[in-house]
Amino acid sequence: MITILPQTDKEPLNTIGYCAGICWNSPVDDKEKNVKRAKNCIKSGHGRVAEYPDVFCIIEGYSARCIRELYTHIIGTTRLQSSTRYVDAKNMDVDKEFYYPFKDEAADVYRDGLKNIMETYTKLEELGYAKEDAANILPLGMETKIVWKINLRALMHFMNMRLCTRAYKEIRALSLELKEKLRALSPEWEWISDNLFLPKCEAAGYCDEEHSCGRKISKKEMLAAIEEWQKIH
Repeated sequence: MITILPQTDKEPLNTIGYCAGICWNSPVDDKEKNVKRAKNCIKSGHGRVAEYPDVFCIIEGYSARCIRELYTHIIGTTRLQSSTRYVDAKNMDVDKEFYYPFKDEAADVYRDGLKNIMETYTKLEELGYAKEDAANILPLGMETKIVWKINLRALMHFMNMRLCTRAYKEIRALSLELKEKLRALSPEWEWISDNLFLPKCEAAGYCDEEHSCGRKISKKEMLAAIEEWQKIH
């Protein structure tokens, strides 16, 4: 579950257009003109202007492994995470507080493994070891909670990468939820979500992955097509 915090900029395009207008020595008291200016800046590839609006949110209900993937995005973002030094995990429900990528018999095997881990964690605490020591055995599939701040430029890149069909299914689900939560925040966020929060192949018009899902033409195929067109013309 993702909760958008009130510190999030509700009018990101107006903020961008306002800041750009100051640099261009243009009037900035007209919100409609600010929004138009912001869209023109973004469409023209002036990425730095998108660093002004920030998103603040609480992310919970996703696994530690998923959040670890989120942490690979280090530009324009910061976070605080629930601490295994101070939060006691021994009462976690293995049916409700862990990520389950499996079904049927595999889910039963996975659940049994989780129960063994949590029993060991509890025994280590009973033997007098601190939570921060016992926590070394906790699995990546356990749910965690973070407070996340990210600017719009970094978030656009995050969405380009993590909405890709080749992204791991859990972080893709996280990206889709965040996109929808922001989309509902305001008309400006709706435009951003519909036009900028896209898989990178949709944003670029081609796929640069070595192993493409086939949704878009590959970069190699695109360059070959351009070369062929240039020969003809």
